[in-house]
Amino acid sequence: MEVYMPLLWIGIAVAALIIEGVSTQLISIWFSIGAIGGAISCIFTDNIIIQVFVFIIVTAVSLALTRPLVKRIKSKTENVVKTNLDRAIGCEAVLTRDITEESDGELKILGDIWLAVSSGGQEIKSGTRVKVLAINGTKLVVEEVYSLVK
Repeated sequence: MEVYMPLLWIGIAVAALIIEGVSTQLISIWFSIGAIGGAISCIFTDNIIIQVFVFIIVTAVSLALTRPLVKRIKSKTENVVKTNLDRAIGCEAVLTRDITEESDGELKILGDIWLAVSSGGQEIKSGTRVKVLAINGTKLVVEEVYSLVK
């Protein structure tokens, strides 16, 4: 039975890597590292209890060492919520309602009506052609391209 133990640990490592590749959620990579540790421990001992202990320790240590890094990377990507409206950034549209200090403007873009605010805080009249610079919550941030209205 001890002859096959390294193969068992390598099989566990491969299975964990396959699960990791399918899930892409970083849930089993640490188990594959621990299984490699278990396979290496087979060189030094035939005792399955020690091998399992090495597997658990290596898995826990690799999780503890890499989790803060993974959490930091994931938090950067999770804060960005992609929507179909992202394609509106860079597009031009005509304001259908004035942007003033007191109220938001309005424009129709990609078939929908959206509230609009000026990027520089300036007032922009209805009928003015604007370019969408960004999305801020439920409002489009725009800048004047040129005015059709005097």
